[in-house]
Amino acid sequence: MLTMWCLPCGRSAYLEDETLIVLIGPSGSGKTSFIRQLAGDLSDPAAYRFNKPTTRITATTVDFQGVDITLLDTPGIGSLASGRELSGYDIFRLVRNWLQNKRRSAHLTGILYFQNVDNKRPVRPDIDYFSGICEANNFYSSLVLVATELGRIRGGGWAKLREYEGNLWKGMICRGAKALLYKNTKESAEEVIAPIIHQRTRSW
Repeated sequence: MLTMWCLPCGRSAYLEDETLIVLIGPSGSGKTSFIRQLAGDLSDPAAYRFNKPTTRITATTVDFQGVDITLLDTPGIGSLASGRELSGYDIFRLVRNWLQNKRRSAHLTGILYFQNVDNKRPVRPDIDYFSGICEANNFYSSLVLVATELGRIRGGGWAKLREYEGNLWKGMICRGAKALLYKNTKESAEEVIAPIIHQRTRSW
């Protein structure tokens, strides 16, 4: 028997075949912007520049090439909660508890890890905890590392992506993760999410 779950955005999805993708990364790395682009929110990006950071998990369902995808936005790694900075493990616990509250056997289809290229001190991803709640046998094959070019000065994103590929993200890429550039556009957002969706479609 299929179970229906009413998502916060008012749409419904069948949990048996649900595509769940979590977005994680430091505050200001472009997670919420990414969701707005995929969802077709055409509001002026400047209107959100000084918004309060995400403080809890929020779910948004979007259509991508005929597939309903639930995107889980998470608080930023390093953001403050109850007077202390949230770690990668703190985010993992929030996501794990969210999944268990919705359906005990629910697993993530994929993970998008965001890093703003304007950040002078990029954070090395600490996300191996998520391997136990991903449906893929090879955790890294369901991981996309996203370099986000959100600043006013355009053009430096590709250079930073190459830098991350050769250093910060090299170990994870060798294990099967993909690295892509998000330029705060709908087109680049679709390019980032496509590998996860196509991989799952091939496995069906």
